[in-house]
Amino acid sequence: MKKILKRLLTVACVFALASSVLAGCSGAVNPDDYGTTVVATLGDEQIYLDEANFYLRSEQYYYEMMYSYMYGTSDIWDMEVSAGVTMEDSLKEAVMTVLRQTYILCDHAEEMGVSLSDEDVAKIEETADSNLSQTDENLLSALNLTRDRMIEILEKNALANRVWEAVVAAADTDISDEEARCVGASYVLVSDSTSSEEETQADGEETTAPSPKAVAQTIYDDVRNGSTLSEAAQNQGLTAASATYYTGDTFDEGSLGDHAMAMSEGDVELFHIDGSGWYVMYLDAEMDEDATESQRQTMISEAQNAVFEETYSQWQTDSAEFSVNDDIWNALTMDTLYVVETAAETTAAETESGTAAETESGTAAETESETATETESGAETTAAAE
Repeated sequence: MKKILKRLLTVACVFALASSVLAGCSGAVNPDDYGTTVVATLGDEQIYLDEANFYLRSEQYYYEMMYSYMYGTSDIWDMEVSAGVTMEDSLKEAVMTVLRQTYILCDHAEEMGVSLSDEDVAKIEETADSNLSQTDENLLSALNLTRDRMIEILEKNALANRVWEAVVAAADTDISDEEARCVGASYVLVSDSTSSEEETQADGEETTAPSPKAVAQTIYDDVRNGSTLSEAAQNQGLTAASATYYTGDTFDEGSLGDHAMAMSEGDVELFHIDGSGWYVMYLDAEMDEDATESQRQTMISEAQNAVFEETYSQWQTDSAEFSVNDDIWNALTMDTLYVVETAAETTAAETESGTAAETESGTAAETESETATETESGAETTAAAE
C-alpha cells in the first residue's frame, strides 16, 4: 500500500510501451460519460471518474507489467494483501487517498504562493503529447482522455507537487557526513552446519575435513598475512559478502553491526554467532561514501515527510468532507491491461524486424540509419514541477 501511494504521489501516470494491451475499462458507466460522472467530492469540489480512472488504469498497467516480469502473471488483483483486502481494493483506496490529497494541496496553492509557470505548462503539454503519441492505442482507449483533459489532470498533479515542495522547504535538510555516516564491511560466514566429514584419499587413508572454526581461522590468518578477504574466502571455496551499517542505528550485542561499529578501517576480526557460525569480518571503510550519501537522502526524505505530515494532517482536518460514490467506483472492474508477449510472438517480431531491415540492393551495409530517434519516457509526468 505504501509503495503504491509513493508512486502515485510522485508520478501522475506511467505510460509504458508494450507489444499487446487489452482495453480494461468496463463497468456500469459508459466510458464516454466518465468526464461528466462524479465519483467523489471534496466539499463542493467534484472529482470526475475520468480523472480517477486515469490514475487507476495507469497504475494498474504499471503493476501488471512489473508482476508479469517477476512472476509470469498479471492476474494479481484478486490476491489478498491483508485479511479480506485484495490488491484491487488496495489500489482503489490508494487512488482515492491521493486524489483527496491532490485536491487539498491545490486548495492551498494560493496560500503558499504557488502557481505553475509558463515553462511548467509548456513541459506538461509536451509530456501529454509524448504520452499520446507513444502509448499503446488500447491503453489510450482504456483511459479515454482528450489531450486537453490529460493536460488538466497533469497540471493539477504538478500544482500539488509545487505545494508539497513549498511545505517541505521548512524541513531541516542540512545533514552532515557524520550524522549520516555508514561504515562499510566485508565478511565471510563459515556455517555451523558445515560438519567435519571424513574423506578417503587416493591411498585409502581416511582424513577428517577441518571444522568450521578451523576454516574461519585459516581465512582470518590469511587476511592478517596480506591476502584480501575475497581471496582468502575463495581459497576455502567460500565467497565474501559486503554490508554497510549506519552509525545511528542500534545493534544487538554480538551482531554483525555491533562488531562493525567497534572496528577501525583495515581491522579484521574472527568471531562466532550462535545459531549461525564463524565470521571473519574486515572493515573496508569507516565511512562508505555511497552508503553515507544514500543514508543522507533517506534522512532528508524523513525530515521532509515529518514536516509535510504535520502540515497536511492539519489541512486534512480543516478541509471539507471527502466522499466517494462507492457504487460508481466499485463498478470499475480490473480487467487485465498488460499481456505478456509469448515466446512465439517474440520470435515472430524479431523475424519481422530482421526481414524489414534488409534492403533490395546489395549495398545496404553502406547505408547509414537515419532513424536513430530517441523517444522520451512519459514516466515523469511531474517533470514540470521539478
